[in-house]
Amino acid sequence: MVRTFTLSGSGSPIALNLERDLNEPQRAAVTCGDGPKLVIAGAGSGKTRTITYRVAYLMRKGVPPSSILLATFTNKAAREMLTRVEALTGTNVGKVWGGTFHAIGNRILRQYATLLEFAPTYTILDEEDQRDLLKVCVTEAKVRVEDKRFPAPAILQDLISFAFNTRQALEAVIEQRAPHFLEWTGAIRAIEARYQARKRSAQAMDYDDLLHYWLLLLQEQPQVAQRLGRQFRYLLVDEYQDTNTIQAEIVERLAAVNGRNLMVVGDDSQSIYAFRGANYDNILKFPERNPGTEIFKLEINYRSTPEVLAFTNASIHHNERQHHKTLTATRPAGCLPVAVPVSDVYQEAAFVAQRLLQLRDEGIPLRDMAVLYRAHAHSTILQAELIRRNIPYEIRSGVRFFEQAHIKDVVAYLKVLDNPFDEVAWRRLFLMVSRIGNVTAARLWEELSQAADPRETVLKESTLSILPAAARPFFKQFQHDLRALRAAAKDHPPGELVAAVLQTGYLDHLRARYDAAQSRVEDIEQLAVFARPYATLQALLSELVLLGELYGQDVVAGSAADTERVILSTVHQAKGLEWRVVFAIRMCEGEFPSPIALREPDGEEEERRIFYVAATRAKDELYLTHPLMDYGPRASNLLLQPSRFLQEVPFTLYEQAEVEELPQGFPSD
Repeated sequence: MVRTFTLSGSGSPIALNLERDLNEPQRAAVTCGDGPKLVIAGAGSGKTRTITYRVAYLMRKGVPPSSILLATFTNKAAREMLTRVEALTGTNVGKVWGGTFHAIGNRILRQYATLLEFAPTYTILDEEDQRDLLKVCVTEAKVRVEDKRFPAPAILQDLISFAFNTRQALEAVIEQRAPHFLEWTGAIRAIEARYQARKRSAQAMDYDDLLHYWLLLLQEQPQVAQRLGRQFRYLLVDEYQDTNTIQAEIVERLAAVNGRNLMVVGDDSQSIYAFRGANYDNILKFPERNPGTEIFKLEINYRSTPEVLAFTNASIHHNERQHHKTLTATRPAGCLPVAVPVSDVYQEAAFVAQRLLQLRDEGIPLRDMAVLYRAHAHSTILQAELIRRNIPYEIRSGVRFFEQAHIKDVVAYLKVLDNPFDEVAWRRLFLMVSRIGNVTAARLWEELSQAADPRETVLKESTLSILPAAARPFFKQFQHDLRALRAAAKDHPPGELVAAVLQTGYLDHLRARYDAAQSRVEDIEQLAVFARPYATLQALLSELVLLGELYGQDVVAGSAADTERVILSTVHQAKGLEWRVVFAIRMCEGEFPSPIALREPDGEEEERRIFYVAATRAKDELYLTHPLMDYGPRASNLLLQPSRFLQEVPFTLYEQAEVEELPQGFPSD
């Protein structure tokens, strides 16, 4: 008997069973003709399958792979899609132009760089390279910093990039995203100009340049635009709701040459990245910009139960600006989503932790459960509770809460107030003072370590003599802040003391040094909430040490491949994922929707889309917890209302739960 092996790409015939593998709406999108196409792919509706089969179908019709451009938001997504295409067709798909906008732009610019006065061997700067070059530009500009801190390179990078990707003036972006730097607007503009010039002279491009020069090539080199338009006979773009203005203009310009054979795929109901520069109108108004657009709606959901879908449909229908659709389920009936009022954030954490253990005992692995939240800070109390109960978890929204740099900064203040001989804490505080480096910090500690009470010595006028002249104004501010905190520590509980740190010059340090400054402020406010039950500073710091030790044990235990972990994630990080059980926490006014986002144009509708994304991650069970009491720094034990997104859904579409008083496990002294 002779065994036969078929090699991929050997010219074997394409065998696509569209009738078996696709539902009717998917099949219509896959087999459509030429012209502009908009595929609205609802959550869990088989978007990736549709794109994959579309590429395979085009190849089946005889379209050369090199004539297909597939733009995705990660190179991994492109590889996975093209691997499926190769399996479907038996044809090597290496010539398909698949990848991110930046990766495809780089391939094109390598061919035409000389037309833009770049060598084909230009360098691409990664994020660290960009920050280093901006740091050089700041130094060359000789910015005089006397009272107010100048933004760190990472902040400058964010402002410059956001201005480019949203096509806004840099001045407008500073006013919108970092108004505390308005007085530095002129200097920032000069540094941005210097940065662009230095990149050019170094024959280097950053990530934004890969889009900028690709678009410039299409605008200023019509012969190249014609050549590329003819080369790419079919353009496909995934996650079109997440594209920015530049990306949309690039593909729509290319499509203007190729007969508008552009298919964009996405879900306007899952457009949640305006803070990164995504332009919602790209997908919403695509038919207006491309007359004759054929619209396909994928509304058959393979992920969630009918009860979850009825809940999410009712929520998103409150948005006025959208391509209306209604998801229908293929799965059998399940249980209603559950709204869970809890007395406060401590009871919320206790409920979630206990319910996770109950569900695990009922046979649902921890890896099939997730806790989602609007802001990373909302996970603070829950992380502590999970650590205490020895429930392993994985953070998808950033560093574990108590390991974050800005949290450690604040804790350093608390440590020196409790123990004046804590060298590590003092050094951390000194290095936060402008114009103080490691050498000066070491001299300061040497002086303090010989004193009976370092807290008294550091406040003396004579201590200033140790410092370079440029650092003295900033150190005087530090002395002023430390005096205020020492006074507060005498008659204020730890929670109020944490909040008091935000009333010092540390706030300027945080804004100038770290990106996402507002979310970090919210983290510190949540640390104040965490500290609230503790009667003494010593009790709080002891608990933080204990949590750190338990965290360390969890890391060791979690090194085994078979260790299960519940997922903790912001909604933004959870997009595209799914779990059997989802907990959406802090579902109350003032937390979700975000008060800051509500001040933006169309902010409420984007917040509702974020809620929609959270709820549609659930396959079987959805729990929505909402604390009734607010212990935040801007409140005085105020009663909280459930989120408007919960209140606007008909009460018949979810179940109202009650939680009996549970032991909170928080020490009082």
